[in-house]
Amino acid sequence: MRYYQKLVSLLVLVLAASFGVGGCVLLYSDFAVQRGRMATANAAAHAQTCTLLQTEILDLQRRGTTMDDAALTARVEARDTPAALWRGDTLICATLPGLENFSLENAATVTVRTEESVYAVYASDLQGGLRLVTAYDLTGLYRDRDAALTRFLLLEAAVLAAAAAVTALLAARLTRPLAVLTDAGQQIAAGDYARRTALHTGDEIETLSASFDKMADAVQEKIADLEADVQKREDFVGAFTHELKTPMTSIIGYADILAAMQTDPDEQREAAAAIAHEGRRLESLSHKLLALLGLAECPLTPAAVPLAALWPRLHAACPGVNLRTPAAPAPTVQGDADLLLDLLCNLVQNAAKASKPGAPVVVLCTADADTATLTVADRGCGIPPDQLPRVTEPFYMVDKSRARRQGGSGLGLALCQRIAAAHDGTLKIESEPGKGTRVSVTLPLWKKEADA
Repeated sequence: MRYYQKLVSLLVLVLAASFGVGGCVLLYSDFAVQRGRMATANAAAHAQTCTLLQTEILDLQRRGTTMDDAALTARVEARDTPAALWRGDTLICATLPGLENFSLENAATVTVRTEESVYAVYASDLQGGLRLVTAYDLTGLYRDRDAALTRFLLLEAAVLAAAAAVTALLAARLTRPLAVLTDAGQQIAAGDYARRTALHTGDEIETLSASFDKMADAVQEKIADLEADVQKREDFVGAFTHELKTPMTSIIGYADILAAMQTDPDEQREAAAAIAHEGRRLESLSHKLLALLGLAECPLTPAAVPLAALWPRLHAACPGVNLRTPAAPAPTVQGDADLLLDLLCNLVQNAAKASKPGAPVVVLCTADADTATLTVADRGCGIPPDQLPRVTEPFYMVDKSRARRQGGSGLGLALCQRIAAAHDGTLKIESEPGKGTRVSVTLPLWKKEADA
């Protein structure tokens, strides 16, 4: 049974019970009042009849008239009220068939039902061992009660039918939002993650709809994140395979040349140089992959890193680069000196590769109350705006041929972003094609410096 059908059945059942019980109580209480009034009137009439008959009998006895059974019968039959007269246990007369069966005691009252009538029967003792029994017709009262009950039941049936129809329409309207929610849930389960309900009912259903849509938004976001993560993994595996294949092909090719034929010293040196170059590419690739994995798995132990102490090490790590570092005193940041040096080396080398030979690469340093910002700027070829969001993806290269020619693997900026995240910092890249690139990393200042 569907929910709206249960709702209609329950409402009709409650209405039928309350309406039926209330109507019956009202009808029977009114009947009881009328029955009580009639009983009072009948008792008074019975008492009056007994008094009149007793008076007549006494009057005739004073006159010396003998009161035999015939005379008593005549007196009883002269009454308009159905009655029966007894002397002891002997019936003298009965004006209503059936009263001869009721030899009641004094002051007894019973209700007698026949096939077609209902009577109230009263009994009282008279002088001379006589007992008078009178009957009063209640058939009209009971007939009116039964007729009223029949009319009430017909009215109740009509009211319940109308109530069931109206309730069915209202229940269908009230439960229609539930059908919308059910349909939306089925469509989302089938893969339509953009499906929403957006119900506006002004009640709890609207609140439920809003919660449902929020849940659907969260599910859609999670699915999109999972799909993007899967795509990134696939891209990573594809790029990693390609990056391994290219140097391995060169190494194997030159090794085959050296092994298969006699070559002159110049060709041997060329082949050996190519093998060494591609080997160094593989070594650099493996080191950067290990660094990426290490940053993801190992937590960083922060320490005080004076930035001024990194400049000499940075110059030594980037020979041949026209590097300009800050001359003013630099703050002390919180982090790992080796990782920060690796971050700056990658940024400086990327800037040098994107610039003309001998072009300057500038390192800037600014600080505020809580953070220090390091910026590496160049005046190189720049990065197209549509490719900026992807340059930190592993193995992504704007110009693949130039990057491979210069020994790049597409992991430098990805590693820089991981290092910045490990330091609770952010990496920001600003670039304009033909004018250069600025890469900034924000790092937290060493907290103990303020305490000192």
